[in-house]
Amino acid sequence: MPNCNLLAIGNELLNGEVRDLNLHWLSRHLTRMGFTVTLAAMVRDTPDSIAAGLEFLLNEPPDLLICCGGLGPTEDDLTLDAIGHTLERPLVTHAQARCLVEAQYDQLLSQGYLHHRGPEAARAKMARLPEGAGALPNPIGTAPGVRLVFGGTLIFVLPGVPDELKAIFTASIAPELRNRYQLDVWAQGELKVHVDDEAEVAGPLHEVGQRHPDVYLKSLAQPFPAAGAEGLRIITSARALDAETAEETVTSALRDLHRTLERYGMRVSHERITTHTSLGG
Repeated sequence: MPNCNLLAIGNELLNGEVRDLNLHWLSRHLTRMGFTVTLAAMVRDTPDSIAAGLEFLLNEPPDLLICCGGLGPTEDDLTLDAIGHTLERPLVTHAQARCLVEAQYDQLLSQGYLHHRGPEAARAKMARLPEGAGALPNPIGTAPGVRLVFGGTLIFVLPGVPDELKAIFTASIAPELRNRYQLDVWAQGELKVHVDDEAEVAGPLHEVGQRHPDVYLKSLAQPFPAAGAEGLRIITSARALDAETAEETVTSALRDLHRTLERYGMRVSHERITTHTSLGG
């Protein structure tokens, strides 16, 4: 199955001023599409930090790399400059990107969200992309997304504003990924077991894991005393070439886990199966 690495860029993330939402959203959606998210990193808005993050994530080249943050019009938005320098792709004015930027300003002006066009230099900056890159429409903001290929890795660079990132990913990136890669169906089951201490489920999880080696089992820790009162959530997940096999694999493990936990004297509740496919299920 294809793998993916993620890079989030921004001083505000590492300063704790802004809570990162993008890595969580991308990890969740890519996993459910059939990718394995292998590595994720967060770096500051400096050329050296961005370069170090890129080099680290490309050291063992993934099939896909998605970067987010630092595409805006201000001087501290350095992502594309750093990427261009690191990959030896000088920045050039991209005609389609410039059209996208200007069209978005036209729309924002017509809607009354802006009252003037703003500095020419700032708009021109957002249209300078690494040589050989493509531009992706941004239906919400002004900075286009960026697509490029480096070696065997497909790279996308997206704005850091979560709504903009989601809009570009959904409209432009997800369809290409579905067409480009053979993606498995991903299924997940979950249940809640009422125990005072997460350590009590270690034995049952080990037993079930031995019997179902193709299934990922994980208890999600909670602070005391929530696990006893609200229930400790345990997930089981697996991938397969088709939805029926994925569901059967997860269902078998989940039922085995349910029986095993009850055999240990634990109360189980809230059991369910969820299936996702590369077609967006």
